[in-house]
Amino acid sequence: MKTIYSNLQRNLSDIPAFVQVVETKSMSLAAIQLGVSKSTISKSITRLEETLKLRLLERNSRNIWVTAEGQTLYRHACQILQLVNETDSAITGLQSEPTGRVRVAMPMAFCRELLAPNLSTFQKAYPKIQLDIMMNGHSLDIFHYEIDIAVIVGELENSELIAMPLYSGTLKWVTTPTYLAQQDTPITLDTLTNHIRLCETRYGIDRFPVHQNTQRSHLDLQTNISHCNDPLTVREALLTGGGVSLLPEQYCLKHLQTGQLVEILQDIQPETGAAKLTALYPSRKNRSQRVDVVLKFLKELCQSLGA
Repeated sequence: MKTIYSNLQRNLSDIPAFVQVVETKSMSLAAIQLGVSKSTISKSITRLEETLKLRLLERNSRNIWVTAEGQTLYRHACQILQLVNETDSAITGLQSEPTGRVRVAMPMAFCRELLAPNLSTFQKAYPKIQLDIMMNGHSLDIFHYEIDIAVIVGELENSELIAMPLYSGTLKWVTTPTYLAQQDTPITLDTLTNHIRLCETRYGIDRFPVHQNTQRSHLDLQTNISHCNDPLTVREALLTGGGVSLLPEQYCLKHLQTGQLVEILQDIQPETGAAKLTALYPSRKNRSQRVDVVLKFLKELCQSLGA
């Protein structure tokens, strides 16, 4: 039996011809239905019978009737063709309407500030896509965790992954108007670290590079300063009188617009691309539609920051 199935697999293209002959009781009509010649139909039937070593059809110049073996093959052939049609319909559906699950890794701040408030909009637009969201404070191994898209912060390291820029912002020194008004003397480069009580972990080094005009300098953002790997936590601390700190502009633009925060020391520019956001994914070739629409959605979220 295994040999018969193995042989039949090599002749699957002949199955539609056999089914049409059984249903029409005519090779001529079967040829018309399939849009091929009568000789093509005849050859298909002959190949099947030779492959299976069974007589499937009895025929003379006027009539065709199906043998018992042919009836058995016909029943199974109909199931095969139905399965093929259902598979074709399913694949066509996948191609026409994005469907399935997309695993996305991103920083917690990005998820809370940008994705979460807009998630219902995405779900309404693409109800057949489900997101598996992984919040992380560091880069994950995309292949190990089977991640479709990873949003990363900062400069891109050498990678074999495909990179799509999402947002290229700046870092800003910010505080509240109240804190600024309480200072008896202006905050300068020399006194800045006295006002920094908490900063994001990625900046908490003893020689953080900055430029003031054309002069390059360094700040000690490690000594006597608390650190947190979430910029939104740093922002909340500032809003409650927590002094001065650095924030990526995507996480303070709204608060600057409303006046809850103010930017200071605009001439002291951090020498880092830490406000840059990039989407990484494994392959450009044959990328699924569901991954494409999620990438597009992430890009639109970041573009809205400048609106």
